[in-house]
Amino acid sequence: MGFSGFVGIDFGTTNSAVAIADERGEVALVPLAGAPHWRTVLYFEPGGGLTAGGPAIARYLETEGEGRLIQSIKSHLASAAFSRTVIFGRRWQIEDMIAAYLRQIRAAAPFELGTRAVVGRPVRYWGADSPDDDARAVARMRDALGKAGFDDVVFEYEPVGAAARYAARLDRDEQIVVADFGGGTTDFSVVRVPGGTVLATGGIGVSGDAFDARVIDAIVAPALGRGTRYRGEMGAEAPVPAWLYGHLRRWHYLSFLKDEATLRLLARVAQGALEPARIDRMIRLIDDDLGLVLHRAVEGAKVRLSTRDADRVALDAIELDLPITRDGFEGWLAPDLEAIDAVLDDVLARAGVAAADIDRVFATGGTSLVPVVQRRLAARFGADKLVGGEELTSVAWGLAARARQVFG
Repeated sequence: MGFSGFVGIDFGTTNSAVAIADERGEVALVPLAGAPHWRTVLYFEPGGGLTAGGPAIARYLETEGEGRLIQSIKSHLASAAFSRTVIFGRRWQIEDMIAAYLRQIRAAAPFELGTRAVVGRPVRYWGADSPDDDARAVARMRDALGKAGFDDVVFEYEPVGAAARYAARLDRDEQIVVADFGGGTTDFSVVRVPGGTVLATGGIGVSGDAFDARVIDAIVAPALGRGTRYRGEMGAEAPVPAWLYGHLRRWHYLSFLKDEATLRLLARVAQGALEPARIDRMIRLIDDDLGLVLHRAVEGAKVRLSTRDADRVALDAIELDLPITRDGFEGWLAPDLEAIDAVLDDVLARAGVAAADIDRVFATGGTSLVPVVQRRLAARFGADKLVGGEELTSVAWGLAARARQVFG
């Protein structure tokens, strides 16, 4: 007997989840090796081993990072400049990496997922500056899904999926804003529910990863040598190249920083460094493939600042121990928060509604839990209108409900 469920796939920058609806409309998350969601990571080992999601992180820690951890694959989809990378002598197209991840999702599910699905997409892909960029991202994602066995695919905006999840709780009509704060993008939609009429959508490639990057810029990069100088072969002083630290600030750039040319450059810098301990930290971070550990330390401090006024970003492996305050963190985020607010202004204007006309704001995605994000939403709409929950899985739930509508 063939597969008869309706599948929704939320392939996220940081986390991914899958849900399934049955013929009666009942929706449930699909456990992935027992977990409700997976980190969107792939771990490649020198001998050819490949794991994804939670098992990939476990394997990375078990092997002490001897392989290569690829993170935030979704952030490359719109880029014309990036299409492939070489991993242990093999060329990998971005579509093939995503397909490999999706095949592991299939294998981790407790039952066959079939060939059709509603798949989430951001209102604006990270780095998509034109319609051509957006079309490239969708085409690559469709190709990857096909290679993973999903050959009947409908794309749906991720905030629309979240709206469907929220609407399932209602016994009345409402006009809502869905605020989807993901790892790579922030999306807003004004939606009438439960009917699902979308009045306007908008998005920006700024969210949780960008917030982490602000911490990297402000306190981590200087501790690893940014802003310091070194003496070259002729004895002349020069600044340590700033572009190295641009690569440090995002997961998916850091994953590709470990190459021979960069390591040779750092070796030259280390020979003449005026502050050698800082450059040594940077080299060890790259050599030992500590990107995941570093970003976990940053993310952990960010999360703890939700309930504390001060914390520390600590990474014992490279003797890193840096103080951080909530006030400082929120100050660093000011440009990002203003850019996010401008998108929300535009979405409300195009929907033809004022903040006072909104019944509820459904905030989803892990970054929606950052206190300054919640305060800004509350200041605009009123704290009593803010609702949330299931921050990492609501989109997948709603996409499965949409799949039943589309394919049922």
